[in-house]
Amino acid sequence: MASGAQAALRLSGIRKRFGAIVAVKDAALEVRVGAVHAIVGENGAGKSTLLKIGAGILAPDAGQIRVAGEEPPHYDARAAQALGIAMVQQHFALFGDLTVLENLILGAEPSRSAGRIDVAKARALATRALAGLGVTLALDAKVKELGVADKQRLEIVRALYREARVLILDEPTAILTPGEADALYVTLRRLATEGRAVVVVTHRLDEVAEHADVVTVMRRGETRGTRDVERGASVESLAAELVGGALPPEIAPAARELGEVRLDVRDLACGRALRGVSFDVRAGEIVGVAGVLGNGQSELVRVLGGLLAEDAGRVAAGSIEVVHEDRQSEGLVLDASVEDNLVLGELGSYTRRGVVDDDRVHATAVARIARFDVRPADPSLSARALSGGNQQKIVLGRALAREPHVLVVAHPTRGVDLLAARSIHEQLRAAAARGMALLVVSADLHELRQLADRILVMFRGQITATLPPTADDHAIGAAMLGGQTAASA
Repeated sequence: MASGAQAALRLSGIRKRFGAIVAVKDAALEVRVGAVHAIVGENGAGKSTLLKIGAGILAPDAGQIRVAGEEPPHYDARAAQALGIAMVQQHFALFGDLTVLENLILGAEPSRSAGRIDVAKARALATRALAGLGVTLALDAKVKELGVADKQRLEIVRALYREARVLILDEPTAILTPGEADALYVTLRRLATEGRAVVVVTHRLDEVAEHADVVTVMRRGETRGTRDVERGASVESLAAELVGGALPPEIAPAARELGEVRLDVRDLACGRALRGVSFDVRAGEIVGVAGVLGNGQSELVRVLGGLLAEDAGRVAAGSIEVVHEDRQSEGLVLDASVEDNLVLGELGSYTRRGVVDDDRVHATAVARIARFDVRPADPSLSARALSGGNQQKIVLGRALAREPHVLVVAHPTRGVDLLAARSIHEQLRAAAARGMALLVVSADLHELRQLADRILVMFRGQITATLPPTADDHAIGAAMLGGQTAASA
């Protein structure tokens, strides 16, 4: 690590336990001004916990926190904010019923005499903060009306509005297309060059190789090493560091025979989001959906899942399970146990004469924890206590275990580590091999190429192209921006 830069935030000897689970033990981290510092590690390695401690959101059980060389006498989220440290968490801390402007200024409102909010100044400051990140958002729009990507951008703008000197971002590119991710890193690089320290948690090792100055690897709650990143570093070597050894070979997908049509969508319309969408998915087939976020993919998933009503068209399917893009609000009861979440919606199958068979519920949960490698393997923990990647395993595992005719999955490996992502891909391929029909929506083109038999591209609420997984970035990118391709159906 470059030795001349100033340490903006230093954590040493950090320990944190949640009940019987040791989340972080003797961890150390030094974040320097002017650098983009990546934190990598498997799901449940303690990355988010360590950084929440650095941002004052969690209090450590032991250890020392120093900001700009000084140890604050009292350190919590308010003190951290006053010292210029802000964290954009993986799951948003926004108020849906408030506007974009109200969320931006909440807790840092400019005021006039008599304590009144200076609305004109607030709007000017908010507009400047949005422009500084290159983001366009309607200040008077309700946050609950925003898409996931815009909510994430709003979180980052809110941190900049508060003039953060240390900006911590937990999985900021998980919901972005490659182009959007590159644009974000251009902004982060500029912020670092202007004298901020930037910390990014990511599972995308290509981003580390291309954009980070420094990388810290965490495994099982410990920081296992920090080093400078040479531009264009080998992703394979980073992956080996991450897992503590050579990566196992990826299992090549087996050829599958396609059966009857299991999902038939015809002329589907929903407001301005979907405009005459038609496609089908056959038994044993994996169909991918690509597109710049905000072009109807989210609404398509929500209509198929029954959360939105279509205005026109029809959907014909057998039994269908849907994994939505926001696992916390649409897939989990966060304060319920892992066990309860793993059988959510199925209690009728475990009930006789109005009495739930708790032993059968427990046995099913334990089996699913093992099958989908949920960590920690404790069915009594609340779902809230798990990392985002392990929460994803619960939601996806529950849907797969029900063996539906059709499985619709939005962003299956968002926030999931490298080995777990491979495992999820294998589970999805195995489901298709058993005859399930899968529709997979993802912002990760590499993921779609690995999984899909064909890729549908959405633009402005319509399917503008159907491409093979061998299509190059130019062809897919052109279709995502509304261009025509020779391979279009």
